[in-house]
Amino acid sequence: MKVIGKNTLRMAAPALVAVGLLLALPLAAQKDFNQSEKEMLAKYKQARTHFLKGGEYLKKGKLDKAQKEADTSLAILPQYADARLLRAELGYQRGQYEEALKEIETAKSDFVTVKDLYAFSYQEHLARLRDQRDEMEKYVQDMSAGASDKSSSAGRNPAQAAISKARQDIAEIDRKLHEPIPQTLEVPAEFHYIHGNILFKLKRFGEARDQYQAAVKADPRHGNAWNNLVSIHFAGGDPAGALKLLEEAEANGVTVNEKLKKAVLEKK
Repeated sequence: MKVIGKNTLRMAAPALVAVGLLLALPLAAQKDFNQSEKEMLAKYKQARTHFLKGGEYLKKGKLDKAQKEADTSLAILPQYADARLLRAELGYQRGQYEEALKEIETAKSDFVTVKDLYAFSYQEHLARLRDQRDEMEKYVQDMSAGASDKSSSAGRNPAQAAISKARQDIAEIDRKLHEPIPQTLEVPAEFHYIHGNILFKLKRFGEARDQYQAAVKADPRHGNAWNNLVSIHFAGGDPAGALKLLEEAEANGVTVNEKLKKAVLEKK
């Protein structure tokens, strides 16, 4: 985003981000799910393939192909919020803001609808990591018990090398297990950010500001949302509010656009 003056605001164009929790997870096991939920999980796996293709097309500027993949994804799983988000971005980039608004509102509604599926998938993901860790620990114990101190001809004991690698894998699993649990009950920041951009284009500035605020609440390090939030306050004649937000953004490790920062500080 660039600030050219108090009354001129250029919104950062949205870029597709893997916002859905399921994007980062393998298909969950179907334990404890009823038949309809099992069917949804199966459809998700198929729909996700098309969504990811659509995301790649969007990055390359191939909007028609991205649209086709998003539509196919939603035909398979109509509640797939991330594919709906993709359609909202496509509408935004084409200047079809009213259509994009309907898509982002539906995306948020759909995310709430399938949040239990998202939460279940993540818990299953953690369970699989713990199982893998247990297997690796047993492997290390067995290898250590049978390891010899004798060096190989290359000067290194192969068993010790395998044990070392296994311990590295365990450390990586531990890192993943200690990552903060995603807030699966809340709509992700990118949904609010895209929503804000669409509302801004529709000149619904107060509502856009609220969406950017929701985005940084969901993700305190969402740089684009912070920059837009600072800018919309500054352009709206609230330099004191813009300064407060700028300081809050930087306290969260966000880099504020230099021209925007300079303009805000000059009004200090």
